[in-house]
Amino acid sequence: MADNSRGQSYGSPLQRAAQIGERVNELRRRRAELAAGTVPSPESVELARQRAADAANRADQAHQAVIARHKELARIHELIANIYQRAAIEGALEGADGSPQALQHKADQHWQAAHDSHLQIMEDEEQS
Repeated sequence: MADNSRGQSYGSPLQRAAQIGERVNELRRRRAELAAGTVPSPESVELARQRAADAANRADQAHQAVIARHKELARIHELIANIYQRAAIEGALEGADGSPQALQHKADQHWQAAHDSHLQIMEDEEQS
């Protein structure tokens, strides 16, 4: 089963697709009932509110999971950048042209990627 970063299971992609299909059919039936003049019951109104709240909660959880992945990605890029920089200083690895400059260039690319991930985190957190 697939789960999000907070441990709540949403099922496999096929299960989710089936659930979404059922929900779409339910909404179509409900819309047809409303168009035909059926008055919503208090129970159906409460159910609609609960489903909307659940959907908003799932969206928030997904958004938080995205932020967590960006943080993880930034840490990985920082780790790789540090490894390349250390290799450039110690001469332990050879770059594309065998020079410390090539290793430093790779480190710089990872520092930039880490920086970009941090910027994305800030944008994501602003949207929360």
